[in-house]
Amino acid sequence: MESLAPAFICWYVQHPFRTDVEEVLASLILFFRFYPEIGENRSITALKPAEVAERLAALIIHTVHDGVVATYSLMLFLHFLHDSGQWSGNPESYRTVQGILLEIISLDMRATPNGAPTAAVVAAAHAD
Repeated sequence: MESLAPAFICWYVQHPFRTDVEEVLASLILFFRFYPEIGENRSITALKPAEVAERLAALIIHTVHDGVVATYSLMLFLHFLHDSGQWSGNPESYRTVQGILLEIISLDMRATPNGAPTAAVVAAAHAD
């Protein structure tokens, strides 16, 4: 995330987003703490759909607010990766991750105050 942050910030300020970029970066850092270790064969520029769903569900269960904010932040990050040509995964995984994020965002609009339905549906719908 550190190496992508400067380019992400430049991209972010060129768009009319309402949330402060520092809040978005903090949320992304929180999410990637929950995401599996990034190593030689793993990159945050090629997120795995099942892992994204699993980690967001865990984060939502842990704290609904942080999970929802992470979802919105990941959506922005995904757009950045696509717009900048830095998405290194295949097109299908991009569309799947994007669909997961959109699903969580729409579920969040209907969730109960404790967020349990959101996390349960996300975990169940994307379990492999």
